[in-house]
Amino acid sequence: MVTVSEIYDAAFDAALFPELLQRIAGAFDASSSFIAWVDQDRGAGFQAEHGNDPAWIARYTEIYHQHDVLMPYLLSYNEGDCKTVHALLQQPEIRSSKFYREYLAPHHVVDNMAAILVRRAGFSAHLTLLRKVPAPPFNAGELAQMETLMPHLKRAVFIQSRLIRDAGAARAYRQSASCLSGYLLQLTEDRHVVEIDAEVGRIVGLRIGDLVADTIFGKTVIAALAGDQPCAVEVRSPDGTPFKLLCEARKLVRDRFSDLVSGPCTEHTVHITIIDQPLQIAYGAMADMYRLTPTETRVLSDAVEKGDLTGIGERLGMARATTRAHLHRIYSKTGTNGFPRLASLAHRFAMAGEKGKK
Repeated sequence: MVTVSEIYDAAFDAALFPELLQRIAGAFDASSSFIAWVDQDRGAGFQAEHGNDPAWIARYTEIYHQHDVLMPYLLSYNEGDCKTVHALLQQPEIRSSKFYREYLAPHHVVDNMAAILVRRAGFSAHLTLLRKVPAPPFNAGELAQMETLMPHLKRAVFIQSRLIRDAGAARAYRQSASCLSGYLLQLTEDRHVVEIDAEVGRIVGLRIGDLVADTIFGKTVIAALAGDQPCAVEVRSPDGTPFKLLCEARKLVRDRFSDLVSGPCTEHTVHITIIDQPLQIAYGAMADMYRLTPTETRVLSDAVEKGDLTGIGERLGMARATTRAHLHRIYSKTGTNGFPRLASLAHRFAMAGEKGKK
């Protein structure tokens, strides 16, 4: 049987998810397994799998998703449900469907166990196990075994989703730091403000949650998003002071699995340059300000520069639990309550000067 510790090992290391799914498939005598999240508006995003034929999965995404007669049943399940479809597969209307005749039957699918780990408005996260001929359908005892694992698998999904989001936030800040010194604007896919530096927000009249709209500045940002060249604009702050701004937009390569975490997610970063100088973070000054220990400062620097929280311990020669404890103390001292806010705060300690100069 799969152990709880194996589930949480995978929760903190995405590379272990396929191995975990292999262990689950073996424990339940399944031919394949996968964890996926389903967005009702944009379709399914398979995140980790074991034993599935890639061509078979591709055919589902490209052809048979729209004919999936089992999907309405899956979408009707509640969070915490664990059910099988063997009984449904015996119904004449299911067997006569295009989905069954052309997709399930040729692959000799006997049963599908679906464990609904997360059910929220607009999406769900689920674990699926498939059995094929000559295996029997899943029985009540096996459903009960899966139900004991589901609370831990649910936590693992959210832990991994949070880590992916934090890594995405770190990428956004690293991208901004690689440009010339200036200010950062982060936008969602539909151009709502996720994060904006206070100074540039004051200049252009934007706050977190606002839509970048049809203003002189907004048109410049939209133009920068649409092209691959920086765009310049002259604006006036509310007190009438003129500012010349250079806007350079970058679209992030984002893992949408992070959408399981509530709240808007960064899709674009716009670096707004006012002073033509590079960024370098004054970690020493930040440590003095928030009374961080030397070890906490090392953890802070590594986390912000690398953007990979799970690898801090290996890079610094610490146990994983120790690095997590240091991070939580840093969050407490800085009042940031999480890595995205910590990274944002750190990049407000950027120094002017030549790139690479200490």
